Amino acid sequence: MTLHVTLAVAALVAAISLFLSAQSRALSTIALIAAALEVAMAFGVLRLQVAGVPLGLVLGLGLAVPGVLAWLRASAKTAVSAAAIVSLVGVLQVLSAISGRI
Repeated sequence: MTLHVTLAVAALVAAISLFLSAQSRALSTIALIAAALEVAMAFGVLRLQVAGVPLGLVLGLGLAVPGVLAWLRASAKTAVSAAAIVSLVGVLQVLSAISGRI
């Protein structure tokens, strides 16, 4: 199992946990969809291409932004931990996509 697959699965598990424990499900739904797409792509089940924009950047922002906003709003330990994991994976993915473009 590669690091990319491990991070994608960790983000998916954290997004599911965030979805089940959050009061505001809109942010956690965005993170859940982005994480599910990432896992499907990591396992080779799904292939997506976006013209002009790296998909890693789009999915990374789809994890990082809702994760940070959920982390700022969360008060329960489970939600804080899940939001931190989702945010971390999203930020790592955004930095990876940006460093490839610079």
